Amino acid sequence: MLFHKQEGKNKSVIREYIKSKTFHRILIGLITFILALVIIEVGAGYQKYDIQVLTQSKYDIDAPRDVEDRLRTIEDANNAKNSIKPIYKEINSASIDVLNKVDDLFNLIENSRSGIEKSLQGLTKFTNDYNTRLASEQELEAVKLYNEIKKQNIFLSKEQVRYLIKDLSEKKLKDFQTLAKSLISDILKNDITNENLPNMYNQIQNQFQKKETDQELVIIGGLVSRGVLKPNKEIDDELTDILRQEAYNKVMNSNKTIIRKGDRIISKSETVTVEKYEILKNLRLLKVSDFDYEFFFGILLILLLLAAMLVLYLNNFCRKILYDTRNLLILCIVMLLVLLVGRIIGGYSVLYIPILIAPMLISILLDIRTAIIVNIILTVIISAVVGGDIGFITVSIISGTYAPFLVGKIPERSKILMIGAILGFTNALVILGIGLINKYTSDQILADCGIIALNGVVCTILTIGLLPFFESIFNVTTPSKLLELSNPNQPLIKRLLMEAPGTYHHSLMVGNLAEVACEAIGANAMLARVGSYYHDIGKLKRPNFFKENQLSENPHDKMTPNLSTLVITSHTQDGVEIAEKYKLPLAIREIIGQHHGTTLVAYFFHKAKKSEKVDPIKHRDFRYTGPKPTTNESAIVMLADTAEAAVRSMPDKSEGKIEGLVRKLIKEKLDDGQLNHCNLTLKDLDDIVIAFTTVFNGLYHEREEYPNIDDEFKNKENKQETEKAKQVKPAKQIRKQVKEVKKIKEEKAEKDEDTD
Repeated sequence: MLFHKQEGKNKSVIREYIKSKTFHRILIGLITFILALVIIEVGAGYQKYDIQVLTQSKYDIDAPRDVEDRLRTIEDANNAKNSIKPIYKEINSASIDVLNKVDDLFNLIENSRSGIEKSLQGLTKFTNDYNTRLASEQELEAVKLYNEIKKQNIFLSKEQVRYLIKDLSEKKLKDFQTLAKSLISDILKNDITNENLPNMYNQIQNQFQKKETDQELVIIGGLVSRGVLKPNKEIDDELTDILRQEAYNKVMNSNKTIIRKGDRIISKSETVTVEKYEILKNLRLLKVSDFDYEFFFGILLILLLLAAMLVLYLNNFCRKILYDTRNLLILCIVMLLVLLVGRIIGGYSVLYIPILIAPMLISILLDIRTAIIVNIILTVIISAVVGGDIGFITVSIISGTYAPFLVGKIPERSKILMIGAILGFTNALVILGIGLINKYTSDQILADCGIIALNGVVCTILTIGLLPFFESIFNVTTPSKLLELSNPNQPLIKRLLMEAPGTYHHSLMVGNLAEVACEAIGANAMLARVGSYYHDIGKLKRPNFFKENQLSENPHDKMTPNLSTLVITSHTQDGVEIAEKYKLPLAIREIIGQHHGTTLVAYFFHKAKKSEKVDPIKHRDFRYTGPKPTTNESAIVMLADTAEAAVRSMPDKSEGKIEGLVRKLIKEKLDDGQLNHCNLTLKDLDDIVIAFTTVFNGLYHEREEYPNIDDEFKNKENKQETEKAKQVKPAKQIRKQVKEVKKIKEEKAEKDEDTD
């Protein structure tokens, strides 16, 4: 049983949460986020082509936007890298090692020749024993020398070694050693590397050929040179790699191969190469079976960050939009609309995207600051989709920031067209600057300037066309709508003038007061003025029951205080009903219903207290039904309405008296809690007093009276009679009469205020 109760309670909580505004706002935000993601990912965009590598294309395909030819860029970068020649560094010990090796070779030869002579000491020359021993020793030393030379990587044949030991004279050997060292020293003066080492061998061989007459020694000199000669310079791998990488990076970063928008990528019947296939893939023009997860998650990440940024901004600076379902829905619809149009049109040219619609609409319908931040967010999203075109980004940021300030306070639709011309001119200037920076041709700059200027004008025309839609569907009060409602030819205003002329003139005066007060504190002056025009339209139901419209007797004299109160207080709800019938905006209806709050109808309350009824009199029976003003404009209309009725009834309309009465009336409203639900500060209330007083002083300023002889004599006679009466009547009686007159005047003023 307890489980069922708990389950029922949980369902009730869920149902209540689903009905709450918080859930509705979250749902709107979630749906907007999903739709934005869908528009970007699978929405209308570039045409997709079914093309495979090494097949013939069935289409003529042009680049819809600038795109990098990645493979060509990499190829150019590698060519630039390979064009950098190796950087060499000196091998300091190379020349010394080569010459030492030459000396070592000839020392071995000398040692071998000396060894043979030592082994033959004591033998008589030209004897059989001597010749036999000589041949044997020469052969033995030749083998030993051959092996030693071979260890030094000098590859002489055994016959060449025997020649050096056996056949070459001492003088000839010395001359050959000198020649070899000289030629090798000369060749070492050149830069010798692994790459040109064979050329050095050939050069030294040629030098031996020129200098040496013995052909055998020429051959031996060449072989010795090959054995001892080595590079005196080597490649500096680290520096070479650095320079080559710099050349590679320069091409990859600054000298990319770009296929410009409109250039032909592939023609019909042309074979699709890997290079062209990659270009089409980068442009996302291919129908591929696999899902592009990288693109999807990239867009998802960007959208999440931008959505969080927008929520944080609204929560800190524009809470009225974030926590109002209607305003939030307007914001989301405008963003999705521009995003969808941008996604479709961006496939043809980024210059066609009407990005300025969003900041202009949001500025007019909601808030200037929100319009600027939304423009930045949409610019980031759309630029990510269309490839980050610098022209689009710059135009969107600059013109999109100007637009809210230009149209935010413009009430007339005709003036918005003028703003469109200004924005079009601004767009053209931005594109001109970008064209000059990027060294575009004059024809290209002129064409782009014309397109983007027309874009600004078209955006304003579309804004004008969309405004009535938002005004009617979402009941938004725009400056242009308020201007229309302020027209004296409006049916309700004409009815007020004909059926309740006193109320009509009273409303005009309240409008003047409310407008000046709103301007003083920075509230919506036009809304307050127009709201004042309509705030008493409920009196059209029973115009003769209100003092300003009475020409003869007062119907309330024959009614009970309770019934009079009911008639008087019902004019606020009657006004709301009439406003709904005539489809007045919600903001105007709120002013109509709130302009009295829950104020006490003091005149009839005191009249009821004086009656002889036994039943106790309750305050709530003599109060307006409310609600209390929730906006500054509604509160100001309430104060203006009260002040106008009271000041009009004042006998003494001097500046000090008017200001004192206005302060008293506002303090009474404040003490009664009528201003608890609006955002007016004490500083605002003081500014409102000054504004009201200024208007009243202009209306009720003192005038010079023209003298009239007859009146002068009458005044003189009346003055004499008054002096006589003063002398006759006692002072106590005079004070009593003054009090009675004062009391009557106060009651009359109170009654006029309530009936108004």
